[in-house]
Amino acid sequence: MAGKGRPDKYKTHIEPYLDKISEMALTMTEQQMAETLDVGYTTFKKYKRLYPALNDHLQKGRKDLVLELKSALIKRAKGYSYTEKKTVKRKNENTGEIEVVEESETIKQYPPDVAALNLLLKNYDQDGWANDPQMLE
Repeated sequence: MAGKGRPDKYKTHIEPYLDKISEMALTMTEQQMAETLDVGYTTFKKYKRLYPALNDHLQKGRKDLVLELKSALIKRAKGYSYTEKKTVKRKNENTGEIEVVEESETIKQYPPDVAALNLLLKNYDQDGWANDPQMLE
């Protein structure tokens, strides 16, 4: 009696949202994605095995996340400058309305981060960098 049981939710709950799943992988765990898509986590894992398209979209999302995180880590390791705008709320004496006024704009510098530098060098220059220099010998 094959074909009995619960209908497969892949066509209705997963397939139409494959592009969205790549985006979800940037900020959610697989369990959270399954919950959002109204599919059980065990079923979600089964669909990953059965449907290569789902797995491909998950992998794409993860690769995008890794690239984004690498970029942020490199930026932090090298240091960067940013513009900080100071705004204040003031009551207009003539109209009595609250106005948002930009008071100043300052360029600030975030210095290089030693921990980020260390992590990057340990991963990108494994032959020339280690916490313990004796490990290199």
